[in-house]
Amino acid sequence: MLTKTNELLKRHADRIGRLEEERKALSGDIKDAYETAKSEGFTVKALKQAIKIHSMDQDKRAKHDAEQTDLEIYLAQLEGREIQ
Repeated sequence: MLTKTNELLKRHADRIGRLEEERKALSGDIKDAYETAKSEGFTVKALKQAIKIHSMDQDKRAKHDAEQTDLEIYLAQLEGREIQ
């Protein structure tokens, strides 16, 4: 006979197990999607970065864009180029 605590534990363990299986399946699907994109000529590293940036909230995106601007300025200065 299972106690209430044992029933709760089993229910949580079963749910987590199902979620882990779903995550494993999704991970495989994502890997396949990147492989397809690569086979169609896309650079996977750049694609992952673009997806990450695209999914940022407004504040994070603004911070990221400011950092990118700084990076471009620093590179231009180090390379002796005019800043656009």
